[in-house]
Amino acid sequence: MVNIKSYIYLVFAGALAGLIGVFVKLIGSNIHFMSIMFYRMFFGLLALFLIIPFLDKKWYKVAGEDLRHYLVVAVLMTATFSLFVVANVFAPVQNVVLITNIAPFLVLILAYFFLKEKITKVKIITLIIAIVGIIILNPFNFGENMLGNYLAMGQAVLYAFLIVLMRKENKEHTIGAVLWFFIFSTIILLPFVFIFGFGDLTEVWPYVLGIGIFSTGLTYLFHNLGLQKVGAEIGSIIVMIIMPLTGIIVAMIVLGEKLNLRILVGGIILMVAGTYLQVHENKLRGAIKRFFAGW
Repeated sequence: MVNIKSYIYLVFAGALAGLIGVFVKLIGSNIHFMSIMFYRMFFGLLALFLIIPFLDKKWYKVAGEDLRHYLVVAVLMTATFSLFVVANVFAPVQNVVLITNIAPFLVLILAYFFLKEKITKVKIITLIIAIVGIIILNPFNFGENMLGNYLAMGQAVLYAFLIVLMRKENKEHTIGAVLWFFIFSTIILLPFVFIFGFGDLTEVWPYVLGIGIFSTGLTYLFHNLGLQKVGAEIGSIIVMIIMPLTGIIVAMIVLGEKLNLRILVGGIILMVAGTYLQVHENKLRGAIKRFFAGW
């Protein structure tokens, strides 16, 4: 019998993550983007501090070697999150959420060089399809969104390196480990609020709390709760689909963003290719059949 609650957690995680770009746009120039990043991680950390100790009562018991690993992950995570936030400052939400779906294919290439993973025929086919999607997206075009597109590409590259690092070290992180990631990330970002200022929170504080508590803290909480009963592969597929859909739809409704057909078509091709890649890599056909059989 499928665990419906776990799938609901993952859908919530994808939907809340999809709102990040919308919150960034709503905050606007009231707060510097690096200060937004500090608030994002700080309020996310507070949310997790209120919940995780009840779920993992031994979260604070970690070995020195694990702490070093958590710090490295936190540095990469902070850089990845920062690029995603800044990309949304300089490009439409739809561009950012769709361009970042390039990451799974970058993982495929990096895994070949660093993890010596084989590239199968199906992987080559999905990579070719992804390249077609990237060509249609055309993130390298010169225009008003060029900088945001480049930053979104950079985010995808860093995220791919983070995934490959975690695969190489073969470490499975408990929900308590997530708290350590947030602690280190908040410390790393703390100097930026003194460099760029705390910003004007008067009119945008609900959005600041939203991006921190809901789109960061609760997103990672729901994601980890979902993965406890659902494989990481299916979880990746759910988030890969739900996150961009939520971002695009809410940006249209709240921000009045108009759909760019070229961006949309290229993004859909990337999503389809990425989903098929996950299914192929992890042989999920049986799991997906069991999922539908459980309804």
